[in-house]
Amino acid sequence: MTRFLHGRNLLFVGVGAAALVVALVLILVSVLGSSNAETTPPTPPTQTAADGSTAPAKAPGAAATAALFRGVPQQLNQLGNPKAKVTMIEFADPQCPFCRQFALDALPAIVKEYVRTGKVKLVLFGIPIIGQNSEDGLRAVYAAGLQNKLWNFMDLLYKSQGAENSGWITDALLRQIGDSIPGFDTDKMMADRRSSDVDAALAASEQQASNARVDRTPTFFAGPTGGTLQQIPVTALTPEAFRPTLDSLTR
Repeated sequence: MTRFLHGRNLLFVGVGAAALVVALVLILVSVLGSSNAETTPPTPPTQTAADGSTAPAKAPGAAATAALFRGVPQQLNQLGNPKAKVTMIEFADPQCPFCRQFALDALPAIVKEYVRTGKVKLVLFGIPIIGQNSEDGLRAVYAAGLQNKLWNFMDLLYKSQGAENSGWITDALLRQIGDSIPGFDTDKMMADRRSSDVDAALAASEQQASNARVDRTPTFFAGPTGGTLQQIPVTALTPEAFRPTLDSLTR
């Protein structure tokens, strides 16, 4: 069962904090090798227009997600200005209901107030602590990161979230989400899920979580970019819970 972690004061110290961010970037930025594509792509859901024509159905919340991230720089697992003064890291699982709560209730305000203004960059590390379906989702999320759409993809996964380990993360859902992201190559994402780059990204994320003793999601760290990152002692998943830490760091 996923639990919301709070109260412990873990640190990534000095160079280790910078390495946490940089290691995954270096892994994901490597040149992609050959990938195994699906042999028979599933048929995506369709929607019928007023004139009777049909088109692939968009994932729930697609318009809001596109608006939230539109114009905000993304590079692999990072969101925001790479030179932002402050880095905030989230360890997350796509099946975690608390991670979904953060994405829906707190993330939009954080993006608007801190990321769009260039004060904070966000870094996502996915850890599949709930089950195999979590890894299925994270493989697609990291493959989306290779197209610099990781944050869009994860947000839409949360908006379609089902019960833990119910098998809700299907190829059909992943295709629907990919087809709902403007300018996104869904076929490439589906193929890249089994690439060596995504294998390495998952391994690196789990190693970083192990190094930081993170065993619950969501868990957040923040601090000066390239410096010490300290766990954010949030007791709620609202914008108000994050503002004291982020305001003190961005002054």
